[in-house]
Amino acid sequence: MSTFIKTINQYLKAFKALFISGCFGANLATLFLLPKFSKMASYIQHNLFTWRMVKGQGLPQKQFHELFQTPKELSIYVLPTTGYLTYWDAHYTKDVMYLALLAKMLSPKVIFEIGTLHGYTALLFALNTPKEAVIYTLDLPPNGSVKPLLSTTMIDDAHILSHAKTLDYLYYTHPEGKKVNQLYGDSAVFDFTPYHGKVDLFFIDGAHSYEYVRSDSLRALECMKQGGVIVWHDYGRWGVNGVSRFLHELRENGREIYRLPGSSLALLKV
Repeated sequence: MSTFIKTINQYLKAFKALFISGCFGANLATLFLLPKFSKMASYIQHNLFTWRMVKGQGLPQKQFHELFQTPKELSIYVLPTTGYLTYWDAHYTKDVMYLALLAKMLSPKVIFEIGTLHGYTALLFALNTPKEAVIYTLDLPPNGSVKPLLSTTMIDDAHILSHAKTLDYLYYTHPEGKKVNQLYGDSAVFDFTPYHGKVDLFFIDGAHSYEYVRSDSLRALECMKQGGVIVWHDYGRWGVNGVSRFLHELRENGREIYRLPGSSLALLKV
């Protein structure tokens, strides 16, 4: 009987600790962030993102090894995400690791990326692909001469403003950067015909509105080789729900799209 009571007491203590930390700790943390609205919004966003992922909402999740045959040992190269690279902060660690793994596993000859920004992922792909690989990365010209044709989100507008101040890209000063070919233009009207049927890995991380995600995705499908992979960034994140909305529609239309656990990446094997 005493053992039973001791077990009950242990459960009660655990529940008390959970109740205090969950109901008071998290709420107090939010209150402390009230004077800093952008940080509070980010805090809430990441908590909602984690909750939805743990609850299993949205696209079905599959482990990386369930989608790809991975060797027992595999070396990947990643870049530091400190300094001005706040875009790829600690919340995106798994995204970075998965993208490096994909590049390493697929050994793609041709990669196409929509959304260069600082050139972080372009260099990440360059570091994890064979010598003969070619990486095309498309973005709006940094001089602001081209305005988006379709609607954009507030986050997109902030990225465009930040991009307008970019004087160079990370891959410029790296030896592997010679693999990268910078392209400029609005993806909504860009001529993708030279890349039709030639791309092994397509990474979509441009504007996050439903209109742009749909447009970019349809163009990516035209560019893919059989057996290639399309990857979308920012799936499930608050403020960029155009990604989630279109991918849910795409899955309802028969495309087997999966989410990689712990990340905001969704992918489709063509």
